[in-house]
Amino acid sequence: MIKENNFFLLIFFFIIFTTYNPNEKKNNFSIFFPIQKITIEGTYAVDLIKLKKDLEFLRETSLFFLKEKEIIRVTNSYNFISSVQIKKKYPNSIKILITENVPVVSEINDKKRYYLTKDGKKIKYMELEAFKNLPVIFGNHKNFSLLIKQLEISNFSLNKIKAFYYFDVGRWDITLKDNRTIKLPEKNYEKVLIQIESVLNNSSFSKYKVFDYRIKDQLILQ
Repeated sequence: MIKENNFFLLIFFFIIFTTYNPNEKKNNFSIFFPIQKITIEGTYAVDLIKLKKDLEFLRETSLFFLKEKEIIRVTNSYNFISSVQIKKKYPNSIKILITENVPVVSEINDKKRYYLTKDGKKIKYMELEAFKNLPVIFGNHKNFSLLIKQLEISNFSLNKIKAFYYFDVGRWDITLKDNRTIKLPEKNYEKVLIQIESVLNNSSFSKYKVFDYRIKDQLILQ
């Protein structure tokens, strides 16, 4: 019975020490494995200075009772963050590994601009050097994720594309950085994307600026 009482007494003091607050300005201050170093890795587009400031509440709290849900709550407020991995490094450090959403295009629709990932996730637009040369979508991005998937299957590089234009009838125009335009049909454009690379690289077609595939089984050159 004495051993049992000693055990509960030890647990009591353990909890007291890990939540001890000698200074009101330091919430949840802990003397038991207090966090003194916070390392963040994997950020590219995220404002690292702001993120570090938002996570400053972790400092001097107990590493043993790490508030992982609070970390997730903070990181979820950043559009560019897709997921986080949290690693404890005893006695006093944590490492937060960030996985970011990667935009493949920016969209302009109704005078508003966003970034879009390949699965169609919208991210608030901001001027970032890393993404200044991304292709731009004009019009609704409906079915864009399907178009991107087909471009990937056909090995057509997004780096060659300047802009996508979506038309309400349900089809796309693709303008390349060399100012050539590919007019896709409404349906079954997968075959066009597979063969377009060889057509564009054919010297016989070098003088043409428009490659119109809107009519089934026809290519109209302009």
